[in-house]
Amino acid sequence: MYMSNLEYIFDDIESCEEIGNFDNDFVYDIEMDDDSHTFIANDILVHNSLFVSFYPVIKNCQWKDNFFNNETMEKVNKTFIVLEGRKEVSIDNKNCLGISKTISEFKELLNLSPDIIFICGKYVKDRELNSIISEHKLTNIYWNWTDELDFIMGIDKFKFADYFSTQLESFAERFGVDNIEEFELERVSESIISLAKKKYIQHIVYEDGVPYDRFKYLFPKGVELVRSSTPFFAREKIIEIVKYLFRHPDDFNIKELLSLVKTLRKEFELADIDDIAMQSSCSNYESKVLDDKTGLNFVLGAHFAVKCSAYYNYLLHNNKDVQEKYEFIKSGTKIKYYYCKDPSVNPIFGYIRGSLPVEFAPEIDYSIQFSKAILSPINSIIEPLGMPAITDRLTIVMSIFG
Repeated sequence: MYMSNLEYIFDDIESCEEIGNFDNDFVYDIEMDDDSHTFIANDILVHNSLFVSFYPVIKNCQWKDNFFNNETMEKVNKTFIVLEGRKEVSIDNKNCLGISKTISEFKELLNLSPDIIFICGKYVKDRELNSIISEHKLTNIYWNWTDELDFIMGIDKFKFADYFSTQLESFAERFGVDNIEEFELERVSESIISLAKKKYIQHIVYEDGVPYDRFKYLFPKGVELVRSSTPFFAREKIIEIVKYLFRHPDDFNIKELLSLVKTLRKEFELADIDDIAMQSSCSNYESKVLDDKTGLNFVLGAHFAVKCSAYYNYLLHNNKDVQEKYEFIKSGTKIKYYYCKDPSVNPIFGYIRGSLPVEFAPEIDYSIQFSKAILSPINSIIEPLGMPAITDRLTIVMSIFG
């Protein structure tokens, strides 16, 4: 099956041929034909890609006890050196030969031939350090996990990565070839909001070697948190709602969410219209608009951006005293638009970005504008989570029942 001009056709398979004998070690891409294609099982997002959950290990391991501190270091009865990372270390032990803050300082301390080495977990995947460890054949190494992400990196390096590497080497050996495959930890997500098949939002704290602060990186897959038309004011607020859901995975509720939305509504009405108007572009204006001087008349199927642009031109034609101040909209013009309080002429009004014609612009309908810009994208996220859609009517009902 392939796509052609937004349509699809079915093509018959002419032949199937088995190539070689691989002892039934075939590669399968299995996909369910319903919404169970992607689901959560024991804190693991199951998909046809490889997802690994570190949560059970973190939960059942006393990793937080492994800190650089005097209580731990004073008990060491052999010579040792320290490569610190995320916090300064103060050690009162005659067996401590030195504390290094950089890898270059660490290399110098190695010349003292310590019995034991303590290394901050932030360096667990540092290529330079791992090269030094390999070159000097260092074995008595103790890693100290100063935060959860460091610990996850350690689990991946010493448990999962080695396991996958061993399995891949074994598989390649069976066929007498060298293994050139390698599994790498691509991304660490603190949590995931799963909405539907292939639709989820990840709260990412690490990706491709780069750590991110909490709530700084939200990655939507198959979900449009914001669109190109979304006002900048709304983009920030929608992201804040999503962050609220991530901050309250077990106790979020509609009342708290409504309180946030009500606050947004007040800010929305106080904002500049240019900040809450949505954006688009006007195309094929000349071929789609039949009249924008004596009235509004369009060809069948004209795009809304063309119609709201024609509304602007119509009002500008009828306000000759400001025609030198404002330009007419034509094909290719970038516009902003909002919903009108009086939809009798046209329900949507468009104008040239950054140039709101305050002399003749129709009154904005804040309720509809707020619903389109803020509530619609929010509802697309909370409804799949089993929460009711937020509307003006629901706001009133919730205020009555507290």
